Amino acid sequence: MEVNELILQKKKRYISEIRAIRHAAGMFKHKLLYSWPYKGMQAKAAKLREQLYPMISNLPPIEATAKPEVEIHMLCGKSHLDMAIWASWSFMRFLKNSMLYIHSDGTLEDSDIALLQKIICPSVIVTKSEADACVAAKLFKLAPRLCQFRDTNLFASQITSMQLYGNLDRFLMLDADVLCFSDPCELRAALMADKPAFRWGSDLRTAYVASVSKLKEITQLQIPEGLNLGNMVTPRMNEEDFRYLEELIPSLQADPDVDMECSWAPQTLLAIIAGRYHQTRPLSRDYAVSLGRTSDNAIVRHYISIPATRPRFFLEGIPKLLKNL
Repeated sequence: MEVNELILQKKKRYISEIRAIRHAAGMFKHKLLYSWPYKGMQAKAAKLREQLYPMISNLPPIEATAKPEVEIHMLCGKSHLDMAIWASWSFMRFLKNSMLYIHSDGTLEDSDIALLQKIICPSVIVTKSEADACVAAKLFKLAPRLCQFRDTNLFASQITSMQLYGNLDRFLMLDADVLCFSDPCELRAALMADKPAFRWGSDLRTAYVASVSKLKEITQLQIPEGLNLGNMVTPRMNEEDFRYLEELIPSLQADPDVDMECSWAPQTLLAIIAGRYHQTRPLSRDYAVSLGRTSDNAIVRHYISIPATRPRFFLEGIPKLLKNL
């Protein structure tokens, strides 16, 4: 075995050990600051969530549209069905003539789909088996590595099968934990602009599989910081984008400073694609991820999955929605 290869293997082991230590330290810090102090709030939110669930059936239905002008795409499973309905309904009451595409993780049942389509009439349910078949037919030959990556990361559908459904040249990628309280004028403007461009609600911090400087080194692109897929207008990826990622993945996987097994990998790959486009920039602070209580003047709030924030979806967000009905 060559000396350089031995050095590389030693470096990989060292980096792996450092990552494990950092992960353990990060988990302890997370529990100390963002989990243990909010146990009571989590319990209260869980109880309120059960009470709110029956109220979904009473929401004014979103009417069907013959010619959608906006597409909303959302990854959803049974455990987040109620949140998905609240979230999509909150946006679609303002974004007229929109169509919702629900990309199932395989856990949605017929009764779940019936409830969703009762409230969100203009909706398409993409089952996991349908998505798998679509990827195999349309993407595997073009980008086999990207398709294999999809099999290992739950959120990879956002950069694969989600891109293959719909007819418009851009769409709103939306998580089930985002609520819209008033007319999202800036978001609508991005959806209706002459040319599609990446616009997103900024994250609390940049969450990628490697540092931005490392990603710039590998790609030679200006990688945007703080990109978050939870509330983002995105141009629909094309064959050139898929080919670019297909060629890039081996370089990312081979670099010891890049952790492609991280759940942030799809977000990173789309941030890299965003770096290839002009006019890429975040939305204003009104759409950014935030901590603390929901502001009375909030337009959009992304209730990210940390104990300090997620319970507020039910404790603050839904009551605020219902108050404005």
